[in-house]
Amino acid sequence: MTDIYFDQTLNLDSIRRFLTRRESVFLFLALTLTFTILLVVFGQPTSMTEFTSQQTSLSPLGQVAIGLTSGFATLCFSRILLFLVNRGHELQAAPCGIWLIAEMLVCVSVTSLVIWAVGGGGTVQLSPLVGDIVLGFVSILLIPYVITYLIYRLYESKQEITRLRQTLLSQDLSQQAGGEANINFHDKGKRLAFSTKRANVLYIEAADNYVNIHYLNDGKEDTFILHNSLKEMEKHFSGTSLVRCHRGYIVNADNVKLMRKESTGLMLELNQSVKVIPVSKSYAETVTQYFAYNTAMPLPEK
Repeated sequence: MTDIYFDQTLNLDSIRRFLTRRESVFLFLALTLTFTILLVVFGQPTSMTEFTSQQTSLSPLGQVAIGLTSGFATLCFSRILLFLVNRGHELQAAPCGIWLIAEMLVCVSVTSLVIWAVGGGGTVQLSPLVGDIVLGFVSILLIPYVITYLIYRLYESKQEITRLRQTLLSQDLSQQAGGEANINFHDKGKRLAFSTKRANVLYIEAADNYVNIHYLNDGKEDTFILHNSLKEMEKHFSGTSLVRCHRGYIVNADNVKLMRKESTGLMLELNQSVKVIPVSKSYAETVTQYFAYNTAMPLPEK
């Protein structure tokens, strides 16, 4: 257990997920905006304007505020663009690192140009100005980076603990039942409505106020209609091989023979069924991690 956690902590892919996760992006930008305001109000970094010729009636603090605001706007645009690019085509750790370096260069360049422009243009001591702005950005970004990453690590650690619990529960159920246990399905009134061997279940499909349980009956696919919801099914079978993979589907991971990646996302092919089950983006990480930890099935390359 310790080895798995240690590997996750140092994994560059974990940092990539941190940079492109929607909640992390919004939290980071909110914290950065807060620290930008605090720096302007309490830090009074007016020394940045000393390196430009002053040909304006605008106060030095006003010039710096406008410059840092433009830098923050550039940062927002960069992070939103990074999120959208990653959603369409998942980036690896190295491109993310290059993106961050380019992002800092552009933010510093935009801020320097704006401070020079609002100061009236004219002569400028470029190196000292850029040095001051880089120092200002480091001061603003350091704490938001640390806080956001610590919160993300807490989230990822909770996910890891949940996966480990599910793995242990699944192993315990398999050991107790020898893989041949019956699995029971109850309706909304908590009444037992259907029972079959777990190995027979292929997938469960949402159908308005009902669910369709697709299972093997004498080697052929059959369907049982149950008055219940997929949400209740997901809660009831948490920790077993029945894994939620889509708003409309729960799949029995034990009967998945192939996972493939298409332009629309991940698809699951099943044993003894022509049905191909889609994996929605919101469940993709949970599904791939389940298969990575609980099966020997090769996963598609990212």
